[in-house]
Parts: sequence; C-alpha cells; structure tokens
Amino acid sequence: MINLTESQNNQQIPKHQQPFETLQFIPGIWVNGMSFWLQNCTEKVIYNEELVIKVKPDQVHSKIRLAHIYVSNHSEQKKEIKVLAMHHYSTIRQDNVTFISPTDKRIFHHSNNHVFLVNGQFHGEGLKEYTTIPQWYAYTDQIWSSVQRGSLKYQPLAKGPAASIFAMKVSVEPRETSRMTTWSITGTNKNELISMEEGLLKRIDTL
Repeated sequence: MINLTESQNNQQIPKHQQPFETLQFIPGIWVNGMSFWLQNCTEKVIYNEELVIKVKPDQVHSKIRLAHIYVSNHSEQKKEIKVLAMHHYSTIRQDNVTFISPTDKRIFHHSNNHVFLVNGQFHGEGLKEYTTIPQWYAYTDQIWSSVQRGSLKYQPLAKGPAASIFAMKVSVEPRETSRMTTWSITGTNKNELISMEEGLLKRIDTL
C-alpha cells in the first residue's frame, strides 16, 4: 500500500485538534473478468494477459499526494482494461463518512475536521465510474455489479469504516504503455480542496 499522508497520533491532543488521519491508496486493474490489487507492492505482472502495472507515487505538496499508474501491454493484441484506485483510512473509525459528489464528479472522505478529495484522469478525462463500500468488502466481488463486464456496484455513500473505488477505462495498444494519474488532497473544507486541485490541474501534465 502507498501512504498518502504521514501517520500521526497523539491521544493527549483534543479530538478536534488532532492531526488528520492517513489515507491509504491501493491501485488495481480489471481485465477480462478478473481484478488484481497491488497490495504492499508498486509493480505487478499479469502473465496470462502479458500486462505489467507499475505505480510511481509523488508528493507535489504537503497536502497533495499524486500517483501515476502505468500499464504496459507486452502482447500483440490491444487490451481494453480498467485501472482501479481504492482509498480508505488507515485506521478503523466509526465516525468516517465516504461519499461521491455527482455534481463535482469527485470522491470525498470525511473524518473529524478533515476532508480528503480523491480524483483522477486519463487523457484529460475525469471520473465516470465510482463507488463507496464498507471496508470489509473491499477485496471481494461485492464491489461489482458485474465482474465479467468490469462494472462497479454504484453506492454513493458509506458511513463508518469504508473505502472508495473508482475505475478508469483505458485502452493499451500492443507494445505500448498507458498512464493514468490519481491524487488525493487533504484540507478542512471543500472550497480549500477545490482551490488546491485547480492549481494542481494547471501543472499536472508536467508532473
């Protein structure tokens, strides 16, 4: 897993003043009715599909964690895949709220007085398919409405220990590599998060 914030804990500090929690990022891939997650690693080879997925994290700001996901197709056939990005808090808390904003087309994780914004893009296109789920369903078939088609089960809100997942449709030509970018931003309110993201998007092609 890739830590997207520094883990901090101090029980002597009042709850409303405690440092924000750690948000974990777990990349994955769906291909031909199968899904694979990169837990505790940054590279995975899917031998049957002749695909290699690599993740390169980057901290571009103290409140922004960005990661590039590269998928290389070593076969002679074009691959239609979905790159997956799962996020959840590193600690189990009952007062977390994870939700999707259809208007903003972004995912938000809320805990205490801090909020994380989660987003991503591929060739300039933003999020179109996403879900929130209880955290204990994260690595099961419960995330899918159809695993054969690679369709996530849509659920816009989850309370307590929960994870968000988004899927980005990606085409990879034979002997080519495609890149999808995802990021999370932490702050105290939505306006702050949107403002920081606008600054990030102006320079994301150079990162």
